[in-house]
Amino acid sequence: MGNLGGSKTSSDHFFNKIDRDGVDIEQVFLDFQKELSTKLFALNYPDLSNPDNPKLVSFTNCENYIDSTILDTSIENLAECDELFLAQYLEAETLDLAKVLEKGKQQIISGSLNAALFGSAKLGLGITDLLNCISSLIPPPKHYFSSAAAKVFKVSFHEKKGRLAYIKSYGGILKGKDLIRSQYLDKDIKINQILNTKLGDLSQCSELLTGEIGIITTSELILSGDILGTENLTDKYSKISNAVLGVQVIAKDEKEYQKLGDALEILNIEDPKLDFKWFKDEKEFHLKILGPIQTEVLQESLVQRWGTEAEFLKPKIIYKETPSKSAEGYVRYWMPKPCWAIITLLIEPAALGSGVSFTSTVRTNDISTKYINEVKRAIPWSLKQGIHGYEVTDLSITLLSGTEHMVHSNPGDFLLATPMGVLRGLENAGTDLLEPMYAFEIKANQDLLGTISSDLNQMNAQIDAPVFDKDSFIISGRVSVAAAMNYSIKFNATTSGKRRLKLSLDGYEKTNTTEDKVRTYKGVSPLNESQWILHMRGAFKADERH
Repeated sequence: MGNLGGSKTSSDHFFNKIDRDGVDIEQVFLDFQKELSTKLFALNYPDLSNPDNPKLVSFTNCENYIDSTILDTSIENLAECDELFLAQYLEAETLDLAKVLEKGKQQIISGSLNAALFGSAKLGLGITDLLNCISSLIPPPKHYFSSAAAKVFKVSFHEKKGRLAYIKSYGGILKGKDLIRSQYLDKDIKINQILNTKLGDLSQCSELLTGEIGIITTSELILSGDILGTENLTDKYSKISNAVLGVQVIAKDEKEYQKLGDALEILNIEDPKLDFKWFKDEKEFHLKILGPIQTEVLQESLVQRWGTEAEFLKPKIIYKETPSKSAEGYVRYWMPKPCWAIITLLIEPAALGSGVSFTSTVRTNDISTKYINEVKRAIPWSLKQGIHGYEVTDLSITLLSGTEHMVHSNPGDFLLATPMGVLRGLENAGTDLLEPMYAFEIKANQDLLGTISSDLNQMNAQIDAPVFDKDSFIISGRVSVAAAMNYSIKFNATTSGKRRLKLSLDGYEKTNTTEDKVRTYKGVSPLNESQWILHMRGAFKADERH
């Protein structure tokens, strides 16, 4: 079951998958209303008397279902919002369902009630009702902007036209060849073309008006979620969690190695959270994923779109690193000349979740401001891989001392030297691994409490006291991603898919560093100083291709 959020004054909630075996639609309706503290009004009714052939009945044709929990609750909710209707309700004068529906719609528009629609996206049931409801019951935004403003909600790749950015305009008129600010890229980008779709085909149009949805092409690396223009279009809806699993992808036919790499690059354009890495020296492809099921979707997409079969190896946890203790990292980059950058960095552990901080105690007489800024700029990408192969976080870095040379120091010298100093400091300090954690919430029948509690104990979960409600219980807590990675499969089998398991990323905790968790450094490591210097000075290219 799912919902589609609407405006602040009203919203539509679409209860999907009514065709699912054993679904208790009335209980879901009541649970949803209770847990979100909202009043629902059903605009249609799911007739599941024949599970193999579910049907939807419009509200005005629901005479035979008026005593059902869903419709009875809906009408009762309406009576609480409308005093005139309340009098009719108490006198049992609610037989004219068309009039009842109109009153319900009025309360939905005012925000007193929330619309509930039932259907099955898989079977195409209820989709038309949903679209009609969105267009008629959800008010448009209170205002649009006078200046050009748009939001990118999808990016796809077209063989001939390249990257396509699907946008909705929230202000002004957009035309081909216009320049508009990309807030993500922090620069102006040029709109090459404006397109729309007709019967599945792309056609060019001259402009995009306020409130319209369209497609733009641009040569810039525009991403989904980007805001175009200078207006604030951020919303209250939660963003997708960062991926905490990594997976290696292998072409089943070695002859399709290049083809698979090209396909994965396109998928990465469409979904940058995949963070595709192509390590050419090892001939390896690596992706980041949200969960094991995502690999099945990606496999199917590769076959359907490119006719390429790929094997996805077992997903692995993406850990992070943090310093075990304080230590210094010293680097002297002064050969081969002309070059000069000498620095000492202090690496110190910081509180979990605090991120990375940088300060400098060096006098500008020793290192000028422009070179101190180079050190600061190099810190983020110096921490992309630590001594165990993972991103480093929760530390403070202090530039303690150093020197530049009036003749031999050049722009870029301190950029080159900083990663060597950071990695040397981390090597001297040692690092601990941090593992990602889930916050979980489980709702199930009380007769399953023992089984589920046993599962959680086996996963070494941190468990809060359960809360009981009639024949159900709710239990929450924290568990490591490594332990719970595949638990949803077992949970669905235990509950026959009828209960709820909610997992959300909830920070990191220290874990034991074992050989199976450590991974090798990809590319040229700054700890191999001679090769790093040659690489950075262009003598050879990195193994990693972005």
